[in-house]
Amino acid sequence: MNAADAFELAVERGLGKRIREDTQVARDMWSALANVDWKHANGHTAVYSFRSAGDLIAAIRGDGSYLDWYCSGPDAYVSEEIKAALAAEGWTPKIS
Repeated sequence: MNAADAFELAVERGLGKRIREDTQVARDMWSALANVDWKHANGHTAVYSFRSAGDLIAAIRGDGSYLDWYCSGPDAYVSEEIKAALAAEGWTPKIS
């Protein structure tokens, strides 16, 4: 995980504990990253490939590799839980 990346820090703050504790939330997070552009209220954007989405999940969970999460759910799907948690951090999704 990149400690200087505002989006990754927002994911950790808003969902990190849930991602570590609940495999389904981790899968949902992968889905919310793959083929989804995230935009912050300040104009910054975050975009993840299938591989980099898996890498972020593995980093947050502190085990495994991107392959453990690669295609672990449908791409370009953002659950209400993830949408709400990241909206609280100023991020909104735009599905590609």
